[in-house]
Amino acid sequence: MGTGPLVTTVADSWRQRIDSQQEYEVARDGNIFAVGFAGSCLFSSEYARAVRLKQTLAEHHAGRTLEELFCGAEIDTPCGACYKITSREQIDLRVPDPHRIRERLSSDLTLVCGIGPKIEARLRRRGYATLHDLCSHPRYRAHARGLALLDRSDPGEMRRMVMHRYPASHPRLLGLSAFHAIEDFLFFDIETLGLFSRPIILFGAGRIAGGEIEVCQYLLRDIAEEEAAILATCAHVQRDRTALVTFNGRSFDLPYFNDRRAYYGHPGVAGISHYDLLHFARRRWKHDLPDCRLQTLEHLMHGARRTDDVPSAMVPEFYATYLKTGNPGPLIPIVEHNRQDVVTLARLFQRLFEEWYGNP
Repeated sequence: MGTGPLVTTVADSWRQRIDSQQEYEVARDGNIFAVGFAGSCLFSSEYARAVRLKQTLAEHHAGRTLEELFCGAEIDTPCGACYKITSREQIDLRVPDPHRIRERLSSDLTLVCGIGPKIEARLRRRGYATLHDLCSHPRYRAHARGLALLDRSDPGEMRRMVMHRYPASHPRLLGLSAFHAIEDFLFFDIETLGLFSRPIILFGAGRIAGGEIEVCQYLLRDIAEEEAAILATCAHVQRDRTALVTFNGRSFDLPYFNDRRAYYGHPGVAGISHYDLLHFARRRWKHDLPDCRLQTLEHLMHGARRTDDVPSAMVPEFYATYLKTGNPGPLIPIVEHNRQDVVTLARLFQRLFEEWYGNP
């Protein structure tokens, strides 16, 4: 389905509706009860800072064009054009030695159904040290023979087999990513106009190459460019052996992305290896940090907090100001917020490896 009169009409409708679709409440500073019960809540000081930031950006960049503010270029797709912004940042991402991961998997007898820690200890005392050893066990050999082939399987198949026994947050699942090449990882984040069935206005996709992460961002200069940006993003997501890395992407980013693809008549993305770092982060730091938001984890890793950042709940308002006035200033914190999220995903990925597997 290409861009046409219907898409343009829908885009016009969205431009008129953005302001009336507020999905958050403003609470008095320190009112933790309001934050706990509201679906999305901002403290009054946070809200006031964001409003001042939007006004300042609009005043400072009045009369400037989007192309003057962002180092990007228009790209064409079969469904129209969108705006691509490319940036690079140094990063040294290393994953554990896959041979170490294979050894850990092979020696984990609890991967076999019916074997828990107590039975595993008893089997080890009897000389069953690996899954290959269990292939001769009269009770467990049938299941063990299938698992003994883990070291010959591709990462996706290995993940499916291990997930039968472990939750999505278990270090074993993160360790399976070692069987991907560094270039396979796609760090993915989106910015939307709301929490359900509303347009995605910015897509962030990062890949590692040559000691750097290259972040490609596809920005909608107008709502009518969403389908084009979706197709441009799919060129990253649907590459062979891609391993998606997100933060809450299993519940939000990927289903939302597929929902917007379906809106334009495109099939959803399925069957892709997916590492949702939110689950791993909660498992590792839920008792050590006040929360496990991405920016809280970013502060843990770097000891610094973002300045001039836009709260996610207010992204629609910043974008609406751009649409109404043509002033690209309010887009600056949206683009930078998305870029930093993608880069932080890669750094968090590395940090989790170090926490559970040591320095690669």
